[in-house]
Amino acid sequence: MSTAPAPGPAGSGTIDTQLSKGAIGLPAVVMQALTHVAPAAGAIVTVQFIAQLVGLTTPLAFLIAFLICLMLAASLTQLAKHLPSAGGYYTYVSRTVGPRAGFMTAWMYFLYDPIQGGMNLAFAGFFMNSVLGTLYGVSAPWLWPITLLVGTILITFLMYRGIQLSGKVLVILGMVEILIFVALALSGFVHSGSGGVSLSVFNPANKLPNGGSMFLAVVFSIFAFTGFEACVPLAEEARLPTRNIPRAIMISIIVGGLFYVFVSWGVISGWGSAGLSSFESSSANPIVLVAKQLWGGLAVLVLLAYLNSIFGACFAGNNAASRVFFGMGRSRALPEALGKVGGQARTPTNAITLQAFLTLAVGFGMSLLLGPANQLYLLATVITLGLSLVYIAGNVGVMSYYLRERRSELNWLLHIIFPVASSIAIVVVCYKSVVPLPAWPVNLAPFITAGWVVLGLIVVAVLSRSGRAAWLTRAGDVLATSDAGPAEGVAHHGTARPLPADPAGEAP
Repeated sequence: MSTAPAPGPAGSGTIDTQLSKGAIGLPAVVMQALTHVAPAAGAIVTVQFIAQLVGLTTPLAFLIAFLICLMLAASLTQLAKHLPSAGGYYTYVSRTVGPRAGFMTAWMYFLYDPIQGGMNLAFAGFFMNSVLGTLYGVSAPWLWPITLLVGTILITFLMYRGIQLSGKVLVILGMVEILIFVALALSGFVHSGSGGVSLSVFNPANKLPNGGSMFLAVVFSIFAFTGFEACVPLAEEARLPTRNIPRAIMISIIVGGLFYVFVSWGVISGWGSAGLSSFESSSANPIVLVAKQLWGGLAVLVLLAYLNSIFGACFAGNNAASRVFFGMGRSRALPEALGKVGGQARTPTNAITLQAFLTLAVGFGMSLLLGPANQLYLLATVITLGLSLVYIAGNVGVMSYYLRERRSELNWLLHIIFPVASSIAIVVVCYKSVVPLPAWPVNLAPFITAGWVVLGLIVVAVLSRSGRAAWLTRAGDVLATSDAGPAEGVAHHGTARPLPADPAGEAP
């Protein structure tokens, strides 16, 4: 069986990973992030809502949100290029701020990737039923449990087979959804409705719908881009991680940003920019209606792109979550069994199994309690609040790291201004998400998040005082790589800490 390394100096160690080191290249790492952004699903879910706030200038709202997220992504790359680890934000914040802060960051992360799979797969079945009704008059309310169960089984099977196969699948999924929606946008430009194709979509002086707000549209558009950070936990399995992870972060956010701006503009053009009020008020999803108008029977491709997008997002999210569980298990912040790998594919099998269980538990439990639509609205808001705190903690880590450990590399724009500006934008998102309190059940989100924070503080206190605090000395350990040298003023003690494999080659 695998053994864990002995505790060492806090935040100063390196490790040799047991995962399949160097198994995937830049294309797979990029698609891990981009499919988690889920651009096709994001467009279907958000474009109409943003249009209700800003009407014709919906592409402008996405463009502004993209620029804000670009700052956030640029800041994240500044940690990724020096601190490669499967622990992701857990390792980053542990190393740069402190292990207890790192644990709390991971604790808030648990309100994101570990629950998004069940939430999205259940809603995908609900949405599929809605689209089938719009296109063919078919009603199949039983689709959501089938989508959840089959999706979870397939994703888990592929994850067990190894990160190389996962990477290939994600590349295919990402390309399919992008191509279908880019084709739809191009069709909208070529066969535009009343008003034609107009650059006025980027004019902030355009009149907004009654009760609309560009400010609100921007802050709520920001989280259409979440997922670009999902490649970070694959650092121990990526080739040249200190180079390729930062590149993947930036490529995914740039492609995602251009996608949202281009697709929203194309869809609005296809509907007819002069008659957008009906787009905003449509009871059926307007993107599906645009596809039906432009493509006829081929409109079903939009449904396939949506399902493809959701599957890809859940796949990428479960990949990321299982690696974070693995990293925390390895440092013993979570049960040590989660830090084991098994099989020839060298995957974190116990962590993958845990994530599969969480996907089914959240999907079935919340959907049976609230329904697949209401559970999405509630959990999406909980995710927004929890992930906001994760992003802010990462920004604090960037500033702390470059002010204290890499002062000679300090760049005021990248390491101070960008983290501060994007953190302010995120605080606004949190505030606007809960003030005034939304309708039930979404009004439960701030209380669930606050309760989770309190519970996390209790867990940290118990772990720190129970005699099981070895993880405090190892939470900031990063992958030993030839292109990631020690930081200034930080002694790296000896060689990398080995994680020897089971001599018998058996899975744990």
